[in-house]
Amino acid sequence: MLPMSEPTKIRILDSAERLFAHNGFEATSLRAIIVEARVNLASVHYYYRSKEGLIRAVLERRFAPINQERLRLLEVCQHAAGDRSPSVEQILEAFLLPMVMVGIKKSKRNSYLMQLGGRILLESGTQFERIVEDQFKEVARCFLQAFQQAMPRLAPNEIAWRMNFTIGAAAKAMFAGIPMKVLSNVLQKVDGEFEVREIASRLIGYTAAGMKAP
Repeated sequence: MLPMSEPTKIRILDSAERLFAHNGFEATSLRAIIVEARVNLASVHYYYRSKEGLIRAVLERRFAPINQERLRLLEVCQHAAGDRSPSVEQILEAFLLPMVMVGIKKSKRNSYLMQLGGRILLESGTQFERIVEDQFKEVARCFLQAFQQAMPRLAPNEIAWRMNFTIGAAAKAMFAGIPMKVLSNVLQKVDGEFEVREIASRLIGYTAAGMKAP
């Protein structure tokens, strides 16, 4: 039996998060969530109204703090730049560092978050895309605008494409995985441990070159 002190609402959210991370949003049914959380359908409808509402709540809980920190860091570097635009590297640091800091910390919660991030990149569907857009559109708007000010020669559509490629590179950096192990072994660098700032510095250097390319 689960402890009575654990709120039903949180239990449902935790169960949904685990299943969404492991199986994907589309493949996870409300029935599976109900069984995992040991609740009835009425409880899910009472707290979240629908599967869509549950997906929104899961993403909000995990990604809203990261997005808020991104916007805070962007505001800090814009304030420090005064009348000028921050550099592309500074804007990238504001965008990438909050996720890097979460991604390399080993915990079950962070593991779920990174898996959810991977699911966001892979899954599609009009309803799901609308949910994701609602969660990330303010961050996208602010950073697209910041990059446009830093690189006025580039069309907004081109900047959007380059941001898309940057997000892909960042996602891979968070997972590392077999390719990184292969490359490390070839270089006989087998310790495999990297500090947050080292990862962020490498990622920013790589993606900045792409963002600023002719």
